[in-house]
Amino acid sequence: MANTNVNENIEQAQQQFASIFVGPARSIAGKMLDYTQKLTNVQREAFDTYSEIGFHQMRSALEIRNSEDLRSYVEEQQEAAKKVGEQMKSDMEKVSSINQEFMQQSQELTQNAMQRGQEAAQQNMDRGQQRLQEVVKEGEKEVDKTAQDAKSTSKK
Repeated sequence: MANTNVNENIEQAQQQFASIFVGPARSIAGKMLDYTQKLTNVQREAFDTYSEIGFHQMRSALEIRNSEDLRSYVEEQQEAAKKVGEQMKSDMEKVSSINQEFMQQSQELTQNAMQRGQEAAQQNMDRGQQRLQEVVKEGEKEVDKTAQDAKSTSKK
């Protein structure tokens, strides 16, 4: 009986450990991987966009042959600067959104893990109290039996 209780306790402890720590750790690792991938994609897209703008401007500079081409190039530079500013704003909004999403998901996972931990601790306390009551009852029965045996021995 005692060995069965020990095995049950070990099994339950392993399940609680998996539920409280391992599962959430895997979930957080998955969320971190998704987060990193999203940030990398934003950075890659931004690099592509900025590179395209830069190469276009360099090619335009190579096409300058006269003052009219220079004037067009300067106007194009202003438009390129505006485009870069808009792109930077868009990129920052994307990164901010990704950060907020990750923080929210992380907070939810942490809260869920904490709640499972609290529930497991309460279950363990309840089981411990129940087991203590059982041991006390068993002890009382032993005391009563010993008292009965002592009474019957003293009558003889």
